[in-house]
Amino acid sequence: MRTVTHSTCSLLWLISLILGPLAPTTQAQSKNSALDSMGANIGRQNWKAATQWALKAAEADPKEKYWRYLNAADFASRDKNAELAIQYASLVVDSDIATNAYFGKSFDWLRDDPRWKTLMDKVAQARQREHQQRIQASLPFRSYQNELISQANLQLASLSKIASAPQLYKQLQTAPPTHTYSRTGQYQYAWLRLRDSLEFPYLVQLPAHFNATKRYPLVVVLHGAVSRQTALPDVADSTTAFFGRLFMEQAAQSGLIAVFPYSTRQYNWMMPDDGFGLVPELVREVKHMYSIDDSRVYVTGHSNGATGAFSYLMKQPSLFAGFSGLNNRPQVRTGGTFLKNAMNRSFYNVATDYDYYFPLEGHRSLTNLAKTLGVDWQNQEILGHRNHGYLITAKDSTTKEVYRHLFAHMLTKQRNPFQSNLYWECDDVQNGRCDWLEINELDTTRIKASWQSQPNVLVQGWRNVNNASVLLDSTSQAFAFPRQSGAIQGRYSKNQFNLTTSRVGLLTIYLSPEMVDFNRPLKVFINDKQVYNGLVEYDRTFLVSHYRKEMDHQALWVNRLAFRVK
Repeated sequence: MRTVTHSTCSLLWLISLILGPLAPTTQAQSKNSALDSMGANIGRQNWKAATQWALKAAEADPKEKYWRYLNAADFASRDKNAELAIQYASLVVDSDIATNAYFGKSFDWLRDDPRWKTLMDKVAQARQREHQQRIQASLPFRSYQNELISQANLQLASLSKIASAPQLYKQLQTAPPTHTYSRTGQYQYAWLRLRDSLEFPYLVQLPAHFNATKRYPLVVVLHGAVSRQTALPDVADSTTAFFGRLFMEQAAQSGLIAVFPYSTRQYNWMMPDDGFGLVPELVREVKHMYSIDDSRVYVTGHSNGATGAFSYLMKQPSLFAGFSGLNNRPQVRTGGTFLKNAMNRSFYNVATDYDYYFPLEGHRSLTNLAKTLGVDWQNQEILGHRNHGYLITAKDSTTKEVYRHLFAHMLTKQRNPFQSNLYWECDDVQNGRCDWLEINELDTTRIKASWQSQPNVLVQGWRNVNNASVLLDSTSQAFAFPRQSGAIQGRYSKNQFNLTTSRVGLLTIYLSPEMVDFNRPLKVFINDKQVYNGLVEYDRTFLVSHYRKEMDHQALWVNRLAFRVK
């Protein structure tokens, strides 16, 4: 049995480093032909021929000229031709791509050449100048971000003037913080401080004709290739297609506020769990700066970003109304993948037929499984020998239609944090909550209930990471379950909660006036035993503290009840 992971794409990564930005499918045929031939010569390690084809590619597209000179320098270096390697590297160093150019291990044998040392010194100086310029340019945006957050904090401070908890609840529902927006422009830059020494830049893209008095839907777009990100930029970049240009364009056309966070291999939305709180904290911070429709917050992405969106569906769905992804591998990488958790929300999946990351056959099997569980799971297939990167690099009519449908479907989803039926399962209580139900402690010494199943599917149709046209004779389970878990089935109606548990030691119910009548006694049954019967009051302190953290005007919780499961 063979398990395919994202880390197996080393050769693709090498070729992408060598080739630089890949040509979109709409570029001139001569450029594509040159790149195809260059790629073929790379595969044969015919470096002299690859150098010539790199130069032809430079002639075919002047906009890519210096990237192709970098290719030519790389190939000449691999051919141990110091004169040509330094000649073409010099052209790159004196160009506007010098600070973004990657002079990798293929140049190691030139490190002691004085001419090479001079070139690398120039690159280092240019990068330092650019670094300082970016820091200086970021200062007005940092000041503006602090200004917007301070305006929200003024509203938070005013809460102390409202003594009545029911009155405060109504005020929070209808009166979000007001802001004075002094900066104009579609893009704003911001930074999220996850820890004292960790600051993540992110881009905020505002809709055209932004209206400060309107509540906007919000979409968080997660990038892929998290394992390749060893460091964070000083400032998010709106001029590159790192996140996929069509994500940005469609968000603008759909009238959403879109945010694009950066991550690293250590702190991200997939694995390890060190950075999993990044996206929820980002959403909370954006709500301090802009008026967001809390019922329409979405998360999406490509590749590792799609896996991240799926992971929030499985582990922390409460903030979001809908989840989606392109070229997704639907698997929680840090624990069990409890697909039944998706019954609380929905997922919109887009898959291409020549994807090495997760095969089309796997998406079909998973779609069938999800539907048997009653999960709102949509699967869109893009055929035509389309590889893993097609939907992020191409700009043809097919890809544009994919994004249009994805965003249109996204906007049909509205969050209901008060739905009367929930199922929740976890193997880590750090991710133990969905809406009004939370698992605080597991008790895996107990016998697992028969209804706590862990559905899975066998996945076939894996493709070769270096040549997606090659099918592999391998199968694997879609999900892994490395730890024991606990689960709750919960429902409420007419001031009564009925909870059935499996391997749960401690749980909490969060209460809202949208769910229960606080003027009548509340009853709670756990595993058919009554554990509570009495009135519950608004807890003003809890309401304020929870609101301060979440800045959520829809999911307002006025009290909570915790129960030890006996």
